[in-house]
Amino acid sequence: MIIQAGFDLEILARPFIVQDGIVLPRLVVIGLDVDMQLDCLEVISEKFGGSLEPHFDAILSPLDPEWTKYFAIAHAGTWSERDYYPEDPIHRKATKLARVAAQRGFRMIGHFGQDETGHMSAGAHYYFDQYPSHDDLPCTMTHWESSHLQHMCRTCAGAAAPD
Repeated sequence: MIIQAGFDLEILARPFIVQDGIVLPRLVVIGLDVDMQLDCLEVISEKFGGSLEPHFDAILSPLDPEWTKYFAIAHAGTWSERDYYPEDPIHRKATKLARVAAQRGFRMIGHFGQDETGHMSAGAHYYFDQYPSHDDLPCTMTHWESSHLQHMCRTCAGAAAPD
């Protein structure tokens, strides 16, 4: 399975966190290889209480340095829209996790909070190739074609998609 967008990651994690409308206090990690293929999907904690830092090692331990390149996390609980900014403690800890992960050779490309009503994303939610900050991710979109648009990934095609 090739992951093309943040919403793919959110959809993969949701059944582990929300079951039958009940939010389970879980923390999930999703690992991807260098080609954006699913590498691992694991529940890291059954008792996530809102703080990421105690789980840093557990989040990074299932990621295989020989296979995994990218990862995302998803957890029970969303943040309020007014706390969406980097000052919020959960976002500060996620930023710290991304730095620790980078030192080990992994890149964090997603952070999702989920509850019974939906989810919030502190990273790319739509197709990665549509985010300038993800230009360096591998191309996963070249196979998409339709009669009105042929979309080619900037990194694969070396140019923007035709109008």
